[in-house]
Amino acid sequence: MIDVNAIVGVTGIFALGVMSPGPNFLVVAQRAVTRGRADALATMLGVVTISMIWASSSLFGISIVFKLFPWTRLALKLLGAAYLVWFGVRLWRHAGDPIATAPTGLGARPGFWPAFRAGLATNLANAKAIAFYSSVFAAAAPPPGETATLWLALALVMLISLTWYSLVAFALSTGAIARAYRGAKQTIERTCGVLMVAFGAHLAMAK
Repeated sequence: MIDVNAIVGVTGIFALGVMSPGPNFLVVAQRAVTRGRADALATMLGVVTISMIWASSSLFGISIVFKLFPWTRLALKLLGAAYLVWFGVRLWRHAGDPIATAPTGLGARPGFWPAFRAGLATNLANAKAIAFYSSVFAAAAPPPGETATLWLALALVMLISLTWYSLVAFALSTGAIARAYRGAKQTIERTCGVLMVAFGAHLAMAK
């Protein structure tokens, strides 16, 4: 049987996490703006590949730890809630900062494989993603033994990730939308920050 509440919790937290600005967003956006849609989509595939590895490890590997050491679930839940609140506040505070540019040499060559490797390398080295999957995401994972729920959660995580980064690639390779994003950046990031804090509070109080 599928645990609907667990699915909603995992996908909701993942959606907020994946949509929040960070290195993964930056590398896909940079490719879209400077190299075009095809390179941005290749970069997106690299990012999503590593995201699925992190998510799989978090959903399935951490379940064994929770079963052996039940107290770790509470510890991760509290750490995850603290991370969400911290990141939400940080998003709010820096919402007015100008959009950064990608680091020099980060997948600078054009073509599918260089772009794909840029996505892989960025997400592998993304401390924000590692912290997210090992704390917030793991804490919201369905309980051990709910195999069907775990697999459905993983499939939805992949769908959300592919959909979001594809939208970023398409949108920011279109001039008018790119300009609109820059104009609404502060509002978008502050809204996301408020939602992150709310999810953090909800996670901390959830049983």
